[in-house]
Amino acid sequence: MDTETLRRSLKEGGLTEYEIDAYLALLEVGSAPVVTIAERSSVPAAQIYDTVRSLEDRGFVETIDRDKLHARAREPVDAIEQLREKSQMLADAADEIEERWERPNAQDYRVNVLKRRESLINNAREAIENADVSVEVAATPEQLEVLQPALRDANDRGVLTWVTLCGDGRSVDPSTLGVMQVRYRALPGPFMAIVDRRRACFAPADHHGEPYGVVINDDILTLVLHWFYLTLIWLPSEQRYVDSSRRPTYISIEGFILDVASLWHDGATIRVRVLGKRPKTGEYTEIQGELAGISAAGGTAPPREPTVTELSGYATLTIETGNRDYTIGGWGAVFEDVEAEIITVEGIEFTDP
Repeated sequence: MDTETLRRSLKEGGLTEYEIDAYLALLEVGSAPVVTIAERSSVPAAQIYDTVRSLEDRGFVETIDRDKLHARAREPVDAIEQLREKSQMLADAADEIEERWERPNAQDYRVNVLKRRESLINNAREAIENADVSVEVAATPEQLEVLQPALRDANDRGVLTWVTLCGDGRSVDPSTLGVMQVRYRALPGPFMAIVDRRRACFAPADHHGEPYGVVINDDILTLVLHWFYLTLIWLPSEQRYVDSSRRPTYISIEGFILDVASLWHDGATIRVRVLGKRPKTGEYTEIQGELAGISAAGGTAPPREPTVTELSGYATLTIETGNRDYTIGGWGAVFEDVEAEIITVEGIEFTDP
């Protein structure tokens, strides 16, 4: 580093021009009378004593009383530490300014593009901290480490938490993550977090050129990402962990049908609890009863082992409560009585032959 750059750095570290001149002079001569320091620098003789005392107070130099007052540069441990702390503070301030600049504002928006992946993950963490219903995540172990406290708290609040570990996540013990279900895929993948069907964070895999991320606040676009997550991330991945202390619970109607269709065809009595919204009013409601029917494309019953494709266009449940029958639709339901957000299996019974 040249002298001029060093001077600018010391000034950024809080030293005055006089203090910088005196200190650099002392670094060259080692020890000298204070008046000599004034002669070797641009510090006026009338200011040199105050300047040296100020440097001493800050730990840069020490003074020695002889026939004349001498000064010498101290071992620069404290000075270096001060400069490094100042440098770190400035670096942290720069990161915080960038973070706040990229943080979505309080105004309504649909899509916000972020340049830093760290900002996207922090946005996902904040969304998970405020989750009420469900969270779907695909992340590497390093990314998940940032999200884990928020995921654990959400899971403890009763929020459905699904996590897919991507890449080198096989070594992670899924039972320690504090979430409801964990799956694993060896292939690297995008970072994804879908929260309460209304907010999503997405970043492509690292090998796709310049990193960026997208924050989405839109029901339709989050539905698109949910289907991407369900069909390309969640369902093809290896199941690693399911919290056995909780009843089988589903975020999507399609996932529920995939699991229970064969039981329903075999005549099982399946009792369910559905939490969702009434499409016409947006009012939340809860329906409990027996699964009376499953309809797929064309209003016909799905096969015993349906595929996701067979359920992607249309999927409806009929729940018999004892008072009346309710039709239950999936994400974006319009004509059904309830748009299901959570489906919980309360019990399964088979009639004795």
